[in-house]
Amino acid sequence: MKYKLRIYFKTGFNKGNLRKEEFFPTKELMQERYEELFNSKDYALNPTTWELIGDEWLRIF
Repeated sequence: MKYKLRIYFKTGFNKGNLRKEEFFPTKELMQERYEELFNSKDYALNPTTWELIGDEWLRIF
């Protein structure tokens, strides 16, 4: 899988910590899932998007 979303806790003791990662074969599928999870009021707690380039995960937006 070449793309991933990092999803964070939005409440509680672990607020802001990584809750889980979801992996996707295409950027389009990742973007669809991102849009499902995005909430403009949760600015810093929204998922982050990543792309595997070579051996490194780079944040894309």
